[in-house]
Amino acid sequence: MSGPRDRLRRRPDRTAVPTRSLRFRVTATVVAVMVVTLLVAGVVLDLVLSAALERDQQDRLAERAARVDQLVAQQVPADDLVGLLDGPGVSAVRRQADGAVLEGVPTPPGPPDGGPRDGGPRGGPGGPGGPTGRPTPGPPPVRGGSGTLTVTKPLADGTVIVLTADPGDVEAVEYRLRGVMVGVGLVGVIGSALLLFSGVTAALRPLDGMTRVARAITTGDRGRRLRPGTSDTEIGRTAAAFDEMLDALDAAQDRSDESARRERAAAEEARRSEATTRRFLSDAAHELRTPLAGMQTLAETLVRDSDDDRETREELAIALVRETSRASALVTDMLDLARIEGGQELEREEVDLTALATEQVDRLRLLAPDLDVAVDASGPVPASVDVGKVRRVLVNLLDNARRHVSDGGSVRVQVSPGPRVVVHNDGEPVAEADRERIFDRLVRLDEARARDAGGAGLGLSIARALARAHGGDLEYRPAADGSGSDLVLTLGRVRPSVG
Repeated sequence: MSGPRDRLRRRPDRTAVPTRSLRFRVTATVVAVMVVTLLVAGVVLDLVLSAALERDQQDRLAERAARVDQLVAQQVPADDLVGLLDGPGVSAVRRQADGAVLEGVPTPPGPPDGGPRDGGPRGGPGGPGGPTGRPTPGPPPVRGGSGTLTVTKPLADGTVIVLTADPGDVEAVEYRLRGVMVGVGLVGVIGSALLLFSGVTAALRPLDGMTRVARAITTGDRGRRLRPGTSDTEIGRTAAAFDEMLDALDAAQDRSDESARRERAAAEEARRSEATTRRFLSDAAHELRTPLAGMQTLAETLVRDSDDDRETREELAIALVRETSRASALVTDMLDLARIEGGQELEREEVDLTALATEQVDRLRLLAPDLDVAVDASGPVPASVDVGKVRRVLVNLLDNARRHVSDGGSVRVQVSPGPRVVVHNDGEPVAEADRERIFDRLVRLDEARARDAGGAGLGLSIARALARAHGGDLEYRPAADGSGSDLVLTLGRVRPSVG
C-alpha cells in the first residue's frame, strides 16, 4: 500500500518548467542535427579545399622550377630569369649565396637562417651545376617559417632562384568559401527551420483536431469525430482509432442510457402498478363493504327475527339475494378486468359490426322502452373481433349512455368503416378534467347516484381494456355541436369482407 509519502512523491511538480510543444521539439531536434551536419561538412570541405589549393600551389611551383631548368638550358642570362619567372601566384627572387637579394621582391620573408633550406647551392668540382656545368634540380617545395611554400634552384654563377607561392590567393579563396558556406548555411538552416515547422504543424494538425474534439466532447458534443482523409499514416491511424474509440464509448453510453431508461421506466411502471393496485384494492374494499354490510345486516335480521311473518322473511331474503348479486357482479367485473389486462387471448371471427350494434340497440329498447335510441350506418361494416367481448363493450357503452341521457333525450349509435363505433348521448358533457378519469377503475362522477342503479364504476374501464386488446382504443369526445358526449370505439385488424 502506498503511504502519504509515496503520494507526495508522485504529485507533479507545479513549479517545473513547462514542456515545449511537440512541433517545437521536433523542429529544434532536426535543426540541431542539420547544424551539426553542416558544421562537420564545412570543416571537411575546408580541409579538402585547403589540401587541393596546396597541391595546386605545389604544382605551380614545380612547373616554375622546371621552367628554370629550361631557361638555364637555353642559356638565358641570370639577370633575366626573375622577370621571366615572376608572375601571378608565384614570386621569384634571385639571391646571392649569403642571402642578399639581387633581383625581385622577397615575399614572404625567407627562412629564419636567411638561406635556402637545403643549405645553399649544390655543386660538385665542376662548379655549382655539377660535373656537367648544368644546374641540378632543387628539392621539392617546402614550407618556410611563415607557412609559405618555397622552391630553391641554384644557378651556375653561384646565385639561387627562390620561387615562393603567394599565400594571399589561397587565403582569399578560403575566406570567400567560408563566407559563402556560413551565409548559405544560415539561410539554409533558417529556411529549413521555417519549412520544417510548417510541415510539422501540418502533419500534427490532426492532433490539434483530436484536442478540439476531446474538448468538445467534454462539453457535451458527443457527435464530433475526426474522420481522417487517409489512414495510411501514423496520425491517420491514430485519428481513425480515436474515432473508433469514441464510437465504442458512445455505443456503450447509449446502451447504459437505454438500460438506465428501461430501469427507470420499469421502476416507474412498478410504482404506478403498485399505486394502482393499492387504489384498486382500496376502492374494491370500499365497494364491497356496502353489499357485504347489507348482507350481514339482512342475515342477522333473518336469524334474530326468524319468528316474523312469512312476508317479512321473504322481503329480507330477496334483499339478501340482491346484495349478494351486487357483490358477485363486482367481483366478477374485477376478475374480468384483471384477466383482460393480463393479456387474455381473443377468439376472433368475422362479423358485421353494424348487425352487432343493432342487436344491442334492440336489447336497450327492451330495457328502456321510453328511450329514443337508433343505429346510424350506411351498410355492413366487416370486422375480425372476439364477438363476446365486443358485445360486452357495446353493452357497457349503451348502459353508460342510458344513465347519462337527459330527460326525453336520445341515444345514437353510428357505425362506420375502420371499424369505428360512436355512441352519442345528449346529456351534460363531462368536465375536461374528468375526460380521462372516467376510464379509471371504480370511478363514478356522480357520487350521489344510487349504487344499485349506477354500477361499481368498472364498465368503461373494462370497455377500454377490451378495445385495446383488439388493437384499438376507447376515447371520450364532446359532441361537435356542444350538446352531449361521444364515446368513440375503434377496433383493429379489419378484414375486407364478411362471409
